[in-house]
Amino acid sequence: MLRRPAWLSLVLLAALLLTGCPQPGKGKTAYVGATLIEGTGTAAVPNAVILVSEGHIQAVGSADEVAVPRGAEVQHLEGRWIIPGLIDGHAHAERWTLGPYLSYGVTTIRDMGGIQDSVVFLREDVRNGTVDGPRLYISGAMIDGVPPTWPSATAVRTPMDARRAVGNRVLIDATQIKAYTKLTRPLLEALLDEAKALATPVAAHLGKVDALTAARLGVRSLEHMSGVVEATLTDPAPLFAAHDDFFRGWNLEEESWARLDSAALDRTARALVQTGVAIVPTLVLHEAWGHLNDQAYAASLDLSGVPQAMRDAWNVPDLITRAGLRDQDFPALQRSRPNQDLFVRLFQRAGGLVVAGSDSPNQLLPPGASLHRELRLLVAAGLTPEQALLAATRDAARLLGADSIGVIKPGAVADFVVLRADPLADIANIDQVEHVVAYGFQYDPTHLRTGGK
Repeated sequence: MLRRPAWLSLVLLAALLLTGCPQPGKGKTAYVGATLIEGTGTAAVPNAVILVSEGHIQAVGSADEVAVPRGAEVQHLEGRWIIPGLIDGHAHAERWTLGPYLSYGVTTIRDMGGIQDSVVFLREDVRNGTVDGPRLYISGAMIDGVPPTWPSATAVRTPMDARRAVGNRVLIDATQIKAYTKLTRPLLEALLDEAKALATPVAAHLGKVDALTAARLGVRSLEHMSGVVEATLTDPAPLFAAHDDFFRGWNLEEESWARLDSAALDRTARALVQTGVAIVPTLVLHEAWGHLNDQAYAASLDLSGVPQAMRDAWNVPDLITRAGLRDQDFPALQRSRPNQDLFVRLFQRAGGLVVAGSDSPNQLLPPGASLHRELRLLVAAGLTPEQALLAATRDAARLLGADSIGVIKPGAVADFVVLRADPLADIANIDQVEHVVAYGFQYDPTHLRTGGK
C-alpha cells in the first residue's frame, strides 16, 4: 500500500482548511495609506486604514491599529488625504444639481426651501437609490408673510396660519423649517411656538425681526447672517420697512453692513453667542451679489458642473434689473464685505457655531464649487483651514442634529472625499478631489457631472 509523505498530507490539510474557511473581509473595502482628517478636530492620522462594510465605516485608525481582513478589496491611497463628506449647510436641491454637488465631495445638503413636492420626491429618490446624489435634509417650502416673495413659498397672514404651516412641514418629515423675510414678530413667535411643540428647529432668513430678538425667541440658525445689521443699528426701523419689498430690503441690508463699527459688531456677536444660535454666513453669496455686473468675476468661477442651459437660465442682467441695482451700487456692496468677514471672525472667536453654506444654485453660485469657495472665504475671514473644514463637516452635522455624518468614525455612514493635496496646509486644496465615497459607493467626479459613477 502506497503512503503519501507526511509533508504532503500537511499541505493538503492546509489547503482544505483555507478553502473551507470563510474570508472575513469578503464584501468589505479597505482604504489604506492616506492621511486621515477625521472631522473631530483631533490630529490627522498618517498611513490610515478605513474599513467599509455595507455602506458604513466598520473600523478606522492607523495601520498599526486596524488590520485589513483577508478577502477585503484594498484601495491603496498613499500620498492622498481623506476628509469627511462635505455638508452644504444652506443649499437648494434640484435634480440637475445632484451630480455636480456630489462631484465636489458634497455628500449631504441642508436644503433650504423650494417647490415642496419636488424636493420631497427628490429626497425619496436619493434615499431609494433611484438617483445618485447627496442625502437631503429638507425644509419644504419657505414660510413667508403676505404677499410671499417667491411663488413656491407658503404665505401666512395670521398666527394660526403660521402654526398650520409648521404642522404641514412636520407631516412631510422636514428636518427644519425655513422662516422668510416678511414674517413679522407675531407671526414668527407663533411659528416658533408651534415648532418647539413639534420638536422641529427653525432656520430664519430675517427681514422684519432683528437677529437678537429672533435668537432669543428660539430661532436655531441665522441664514446669510440676516438680522445682524438690524440688531446692531440704533434704529433698524427703516430696514424693517424696506423688507416690504425683498430686493429693496436685501440691498439696503447689504449696504448697511459698511455703517457698523467693530465695537458694536462685537457686542452683537457676543450677545448672539449667548443665545446658542448658529450662523450660516454664505459669504460666497454676499461676494457674488457685489459682483453681479463683473464679467471678470464670473469668468473666475468654476462652472464646469453647470450645464449651459442652466447658465443661460441664470440671466444675470435680468436679475440686476429686477433687483434695482445700478452700477454705482456695486462699490457700496463691496465695501460691506470686510465687516461681514469681521462679524464671522468675532462670532467664531466668541464660541459661536459657524456653518458653511453656499446658497447654490442661485446666480453665479455653481453647486459644489461654491461650497469650496465658501471655505476659502471663511479662511480669508479669519478661520483656520481646520475650522473652515469643520464648518462644512462636524459643525454642519451638529446643526442638523446628526451624529453619523460629517465625521469618519466606526458606525458612521461611509461618506468621505479623497484629495490629492493637504487641505490643512492650504484650504484651496479642497478643490483637488480625486474621488468621492458616498453611502459606501465610490464615484468618479468627472463621471458624476455626466450622470455616471
